Amino acid sequence: MKREIIKEFDMLGDALSTLNAQFAYRLMNLCVKAEPVSLLSIEAMIEGEPQKLEACSQIGQEDEFSFQVYPNYDGDIPALAQAIFMDHPEFKQEMKTMQVDISTDENNPDMHDVHYINVTMPEVDDDRYDVLKNGAKTFYEENKAQMEAVSAEYDAKLAKLTEGESDEDIKKVKEAREKQTKTWYEQRDKIYNEKLKEIEEGHMKWLTKQGEERLKRLGSTNQ
Repeated sequence: MKREIIKEFDMLGDALSTLNAQFAYRLMNLCVKAEPVSLLSIEAMIEGEPQKLEACSQIGQEDEFSFQVYPNYDGDIPALAQAIFMDHPEFKQEMKTMQVDISTDENNPDMHDVHYINVTMPEVDDDRYDVLKNGAKTFYEENKAQMEAVSAEYDAKLAKLTEGESDEDIKKVKEAREKQTKTWYEQRDKIYNEKLKEIEEGHMKWLTKQGEERLKRLGSTNQ
């Protein structure tokens, strides 16, 4: 079999893999839980220069629904808060302070105030539920169209390259292509379905909370 055929085949696999990675990244930015990758694109203007969030702060994560952003310098907090808002206006921000012992002598503590931004993911209420599902569907349809277009482009190239090849080799290429497409398309659908499940779970969590609060209100009214 021609080396060019194998090369084009591998290039198609790489292209489909890249599209799936981009699709997964876009879905991760439709945050239900606190996804670390959602912070990668954030840049803050520090002393007139853009800096990645991880370059001018330390990121902590105490639970799966929030981040803690500890600035390298307290004076940078307004810039960090603005940068987070510009990239993810849906994130809830709260300025907090905690005391840390910076002493090296356990018998003589030296407590120091550490200021940070607590970033919490918004709850999946009815409105946000619709926004997340519609966003995920839009990204899915775009990715599907892109993958089909890329597949068609490479199939045309493979068709030309296999001209003159034996029927057996053409059959092998076709079967391999079908297997390749099935693998990457199934992965795409898995990524999408897992996101839909996460959105559903987030919405159910919100509904459960609403129900519990309603029962509490009813209980206090009846007392």
